[in-house]
Amino acid sequence: MNLFPKVLLLTLVLASFACQAADDSGSDLDVLATRGKGVVTQDEFAARADKIPADARVATLRNQNRLRDVINSLLLRAQLAADAKDAGFDKEKIVIDRMQLAAENELAEAWLEHYVDMQPEADYEKLARENFLLTQDSAYSSPKINVSHILVSSKERPDENARALADDIHKQLLTNPELFSELVTKYSEDPSAASNHGSFEGVKKGDMVKDFEDTAFALKPGEISTPVKTQYGYHIIRLDAYFPPEKQQFEDVKIQLVEKERKKHDDRIKRDYLDTLTSLDAHMTEEQLEEMISRLIGEKPVDQAVKEEDSE
Repeated sequence: MNLFPKVLLLTLVLASFACQAADDSGSDLDVLATRGKGVVTQDEFAARADKIPADARVATLRNQNRLRDVINSLLLRAQLAADAKDAGFDKEKIVIDRMQLAAENELAEAWLEHYVDMQPEADYEKLARENFLLTQDSAYSSPKINVSHILVSSKERPDENARALADDIHKQLLTNPELFSELVTKYSEDPSAASNHGSFEGVKKGDMVKDFEDTAFALKPGEISTPVKTQYGYHIIRLDAYFPPEKQQFEDVKIQLVEKERKKHDDRIKRDYLDTLTSLDAHMTEEQLEEMISRLIGEKPVDQAVKEEDSE
């Protein structure tokens, strides 16, 4: 399992956390971060990082905000665990049993990932190409659009005021559509407007919120919509360009299709392995189950109580 290099990890962490300095004996060199009674070691962080999906691990560890969230979460758990130990709570039998259950869950999860990783790989590119050829009649790209908008936010003003302002902007555009860019600069409260002037290029279905998207894709190039409400406020939308679906070549989608075949292969191995385990006979008597339920809820199971009533 590939883990993020500790040198780069520490470089990022030091920007937000003061790690405990090593003493003369070097006994604290494995400490990554402390807060109150909570201590997080480098090995503990590495174990947590190993749980991040491999395709998202590098992006997560390179992002200071996400990295800070991960370490804050680890520190909070360490602080709670320290308080629990100080109170002797970790000696409670039910807590010991829950910790054992958590350890088994982690072991099972890690083993399943390891089992899949250890199986022979398939020729994913060959499988991807074969499936592409079988479905090439439907191998078209998604339609795309270039779209611009003016956002009147309803976050800091009453909804009716936002709607009134959006209606006024729309009336100005009906009189002179050429004012669109000027009105973006004057009115739009989309934070990205300062850098993109309200324009988005190559938008596919699924990229935007649904009401915005439905309206944008229904417009004709150059057409401007009436105000459209979303959770962000009211949008006046202009369709700048429409790009119809295009027939794709294998090389255009090779990376995505190969990764899809890899995931299908891994899922199939995992499913087959789990099926071999769950197909084995389970041994448990009805008496054992009823005894366990009675122990937990302090009374007879409902089904058993009904049986006894029916027999009287």
